[in-house]
Amino acid sequence: MTIRLQFDRIPPGVEIGPHRHGLETIVYVAAGELVFQHGEELERQSVVRAGDVLYEAPAEHHLVRNEGSVDALALLASVDPDPRRPGLLLRRWDGEDEPVRRGGDAVVIDEAGISRRLIVRPGDFGTATFTISEVVVAPGAADAWHRHPGAEHAIVVFEGRGLVTVDETTETLEPLTGIRVEPGLTHRVENTGRLPLRYYVCSSPGTDPLDDREPAEAPPRTLDA
Repeated sequence: MTIRLQFDRIPPGVEIGPHRHGLETIVYVAAGELVFQHGEELERQSVVRAGDVLYEAPAEHHLVRNEGSVDALALLASVDPDPRRPGLLLRRWDGEDEPVRRGGDAVVIDEAGISRRLIVRPGDFGTATFTISEVVVAPGAADAWHRHPGAEHAIVVFEGRGLVTVDETTETLEPLTGIRVEPGLTHRVENTGRLPLRYYVCSSPGTDPLDDREPAEAPPRTLDA
């Protein structure tokens, strides 16, 4: 299962749709806000603000519109359909509640200079496809070496700078860069800058990243000749 990510920068006054995706899509609003209209007659409406997550069911007729005064930045994630669940592609949003999880309502876990906000939990929106977290790492802090056996993770940085190491490969993290971590690979993120490092994590299948987590030994370092 491979997570596909797409950034949309939506200027004030711009409307996208109406359309259907034919795939489960989850949208994290990183900046600004969007109006989401959905239903066959676009009769239902939600306002999705920075830090919130929106779920777009595969067969849901919908549009998004920026009614604000600043650009809205939306990060969309999707995966290929699960062949074991062919009926999922016909799914529409028929719940009475809105298909939104509010970032301000999420439980926050603070530990050793790292703050984790799990916005979309396993099974939210009636689907096992995604979980979404926002992580803030304080300057000088680093995560412990670990692996996630059950899920792929896609990481995208919004603020700050740091390093991510996956097995024996280390990459620089800076705003609007990201990396994919395949299931079972040893990795960690560290903040090497002077400001907080804030990044988004999309997991698929939708497992709790703190439950689907095993301690791991640091990979061997390759010394220069």
